[in-house]
Amino acid sequence: MHIVEGKIAVKAVLNSKYRKVNKIIIAENKSNKDIDYIIEQAKKKKITVERVSGEIISELVSGKTHGGIVADVTVRKTQTVISLIKKEHPFLALLEGIEDSYNLGYIFRSLYAFGCDGIIMPQHYVDYDDGNLLKSSAGASELLPIVWYDDLPEILQVLKGKNIKVVSAYRGKQSVSLYEYDFKDKGVIIAIGGAMRGLSRDVLSCSDDFIHIPYANDFRNSLNAASATSVIASEIFRQNSGRN
Repeated sequence: MHIVEGKIAVKAVLNSKYRKVNKIIIAENKSNKDIDYIIEQAKKKKITVERVSGEIISELVSGKTHGGIVADVTVRKTQTVISLIKKEHPFLALLEGIEDSYNLGYIFRSLYAFGCDGIIMPQHYVDYDDGNLLKSSAGASELLPIVWYDDLPEILQVLKGKNIKVVSAYRGKQSVSLYEYDFKDKGVIIAIGGAMRGLSRDVLSCSDDFIHIPYANDFRNSLNAASATSVIASEIFRQNSGRN
């Protein structure tokens, strides 16, 4: 049994294309607008809703932030790299070394908000049932297609063969300002590394271009991965939406 807990998580899996909800379990004393909405959606999707005691809910979860509602779900499905290339100019993201569920959730949230078409990550990199991930992503972790890899160079070569540029967020001699890089009408996969290890040699050696975020001050400490992702994804969206 795979359990996700809390109203945000349950709403997210109800709307997910990548897993099935077997049953929703609600504490018998819980009733509010969110609960009513979830019950209504479950009925539409013909998902069983079961009312139980608060003690039974507590036995099903590990934390205390469930709010009296959990869902029994299947394992989240992942996709193939080819399935991400449905658009002529896809916007993809590659994430490395970002293991904190809160930060990962914030990254998913920003990427989804700004139109990312899919994410590539190391295999078994994250627990998709983690309530912290589901909450911090506001459910976006259930809406974005995700590809796991065990052979990163091979996947990157497949993407490059489809005219998708590998663009690494990496401050070095060859990098250009984010705001000088032309993202318009171009298929890209943005590679973003965590604070501790950054991007791997496999990614850097496969990169076509490098970008960095310019700062107003002489600031030696870079933005964290979640903040950097928001800035980069916002600029990609701005350029391709024709907004000033």
